[in-house]
Amino acid sequence: MTGAELAAALGGLLFLAFAAGWGAHWLWSRAAAASAPRQDRADELAAELLVVEAARDAALAEAAAREAALREEALSVRLSAEATAREREAEMEALSAGLRAAREEIAALRGR
Repeated sequence: MTGAELAAALGGLLFLAFAAGWGAHWLWSRAAAASAPRQDRADELAAELLVVEAARDAALAEAAAREAALREEALSVRLSAEATAREREAEMEALSAGLRAAREEIAALRGR
């Protein structure tokens, strides 16, 4: 092998190494560029998730406040109904006592 052939062989090998390196760099840059939009989309999804979680927490707090208000209202209605029932029972007892007294008076008047 002469010096010119050796130089040509080494030149060819160097060119092949350069072409392989360039091709590998090109593939690497394409892969990195393809993953960049995915990262942007992941960031968008994370931000959207934070917004949705905040809305969910607000809705849960609002539902808890409504539930507490409804419980208070139900308690108020129940206490009012119990008070009304006690008033009606007292009225019925008073009427029964009055009726009993009237019957006793009628019986006493008949017995005379």
